[in-house]
Parts: sequence; C-alpha cells; structure tokens
Amino acid sequence: VFNDTLLTPEPEPFYKVKFSDPANYQALKTQTNLIIASIGDFDLNPATKLVKDLLGVKKFNQTLEGDPVILSKDQFAKNQLFMIVSGSDSDSIKEYFLENNEWIKSQYNTNFDKKQSQYLLETQHQEDKESMLLESYGWNINLPWGWEIIRNETDSNFVWIGQEMPFRWLAVYWRDGNHFSKETATELANNFPKEYFKSIQYNNDFLSIDWIDHYREDAAYKISGLWESIEGAKGGPFQGHLFYDNESDRTFYITYLVYNPGGRKAFYIRQMDLIAQTFRVK
Repeated sequence: VFNDTLLTPEPEPFYKVKFSDPANYQALKTQTNLIIASIGDFDLNPATKLVKDLLGVKKFNQTLEGDPVILSKDQFAKNQLFMIVSGSDSDSIKEYFLENNEWIKSQYNTNFDKKQSQYLLETQHQEDKESMLLESYGWNINLPWGWEIIRNETDSNFVWIGQEMPFRWLAVYWRDGNHFSKETATELANNFPKEYFKSIQYNNDFLSIDWIDHYREDAAYKISGLWESIEGAKGGPFQGHLFYDNESDRTFYITYLVYNPGGRKAFYIRQMDLIAQTFRVK
C-alpha cells in the first residue's frame, strides 16, 4: 500500500514506515499515524495479544473471518489515524490491501494534508502580500511565513516565490485566453524553466505530461519530472499543473521544485502542492 515513490533522481518513498516492537505500544500510542498488525490467533505472539487486548475477543474474531482492517480517527490524539490489521492469514490481508489500497492511502493523504494545512497555511501566512497579488493580478495564493516574492513581472505574467532551507521555488505563469492543450503543456516543458528561471531546465529523459481529471474541480495537465542546473551539478524533483480558468478566461501554469541534496524531497513537494491548491482567481 505505502510503496509510492518520487524520482528525486533516486526513488524516494512518499510514505516513511518505521517498525517497532509491540512492547513499545504505550510510548507510541499517540503517534499521528499508527498501525498495529498481527496474523493469526497465537497468544504467544505479542502483536496478536496486543490486538486482542485492544479489540476484545469478539471483535478480534470478526477480523479473522471478515475484513482484516479497522481504521479509526482521533483514537488517542487529535488528527490521529489508528489502524489495526488482523487477519487469519497473510493471503487474506494481502487481498484486502490490493482491493482497498487507494482508499487506505487516501485516508492517510487526507490526514497529512489536513495537518500540514493547519501548520503551514492557516496559522502563518502573509495576508499583505496575498492582497497585493489579488489587487495586481486578480488571483492570489496563500504565502506561508518566510516565503519571499523573488520576481514579480507584470509584463511577463510571471510571479516567482521562494523559500530557503531547504531551497524551494514556486511560480505562477498565465496567458489570456484558452491555451489549455497538450501542445501548450509540451511547449512549457521544453521552454518555461530556461525562459523564466534562466538557470535551470527540465531533464527530457525523466519528463512526464499526464492528463488529470480532477484538479481545482476541473481538468489539468500535470507536468513533472526532474529539473537540472544548466551550469552546475544540481537538480531535483519538480511538479506543475496547466489548467484553464473559465471565469477569467486565462490559462495558468503553476509549478514548484525543491533542491535538498541528501535530505527529504517528497515531503516538501507535497507541502508545495498544498500551497498550489490554495490558488484562487478573483
């Protein structure tokens, strides 16, 4: 279930799973995401004993005969997802995960988005800069505390914001009219970073352009892959979305990237995706 990766260029997991002994349960019970798992009905197995103690005998026996997953929210802490996995054998558990993996991941993704939004977007954002963007361009985006406007080019329809430690960029570019097409997405993939960032380009060997059915309640082209410095040995992952806004009759491209050698990157890409999702047109 939790095996999705991001090319950074080395594959980096979106989900970091840490294993622990059942004896550590009391110390870990308030973790944001906690999974207790056991197979079979063997009281000598400390994991089985823990699951049986948590569920009670009747509920425990039901997991051996029916669905092997029980998921609850806010069990021992606010915004906690608490999952118990208990099945009669490994095959039945695997079958359930194969059938329900997207639903399970969606629960954890939603929980991540909720927690990060509370920390990143709802409590600390720069309303003065956001108002300036709205007044100047008819759109705005939540700017978390510490993010700076690097370039603000009215004539080029281009706004570039950034944050350091680690190094992150997010840019908004737009054109009047409907330019939503695979051809425009390809053009942006080929030319946008060199034309507007100047010092970087997208690596064509790792470039993807994909149709997305639901983005901002409409369709979009997702442009993603690896960026690289034109002059130096630097690079990392990027993502972006091309979409058309019917009410303002403008086509937008919002893109973001991270440079964090030796550190996590998938986490920051997900954070910037949350920032991008706050984009609103007047």
